[in-house]
Amino acid sequence: MDTYRSEEEQVEAIKKWWQENGTSTLLSVVVAIALVFGWRTWQDNQKSYTEAGSIAYQDLLESIAELETSSDDIKIATVDYKAETLKEAHSDSGFGHMAAFFKARQAVADNDLPTAEEELRWVLENKPVFEMQMVAELRLAKVLYAQGLLDQAKALIDSGEKGAFKYAFMELKGDFLVIEGDYQAAVDAYTLSQDESKRLGLPVPQTLAVKTIYAKSFL
Repeated sequence: MDTYRSEEEQVEAIKKWWQENGTSTLLSVVVAIALVFGWRTWQDNQKSYTEAGSIAYQDLLESIAELETSSDDIKIATVDYKAETLKEAHSDSGFGHMAAFFKARQAVADNDLPTAEEELRWVLENKPVFEMQMVAELRLAKVLYAQGLLDQAKALIDSGEKGAFKYAFMELKGDFLVIEGDYQAAVDAYTLSQDESKRLGLPVPQTLAVKTIYAKSFL
């Protein structure tokens, strides 16, 4: 009898516990299952997203190759459309950033520097990886300088950490200083560029050595 009561009490205790906690426990299980399936779905979507971007980028490259072989208005418009579509669909990935780089390059070739600036700023605004950020900043500095926006170009060169790209920024800074006739500052910038190249274990470009000699010839 005592055993029966004990079991009955256990059943009642379980019922009471389920009434008090069963809903939240079930909800926790459901949430856990949803998270697992949600993660898997996200992974599948990411894979599909990356594959789609890769295919679209390859298609863009093929169109660019055709354009460089023989250019006409239709091919130019086609490449521009594909690049813009890739940008819109993959603004948060390297595929979209590379499409913007192409559009900026084409704009420079067409002497449309404001559009080139717009494309490069778009890259910087859409969270590129560090390497792409540095490339975008280098190209933007050149575009700004070509538009006569000297202070903005110099400020971009001197802003933030440049990491392994410092040598490239210093060489560009030297180029600007030579144009302005500040040869001593140009030599200093070129020398720093050479030092950075050596520190990274890179060979000093012959063009950089020639630029340094040229700047020194005015001292």
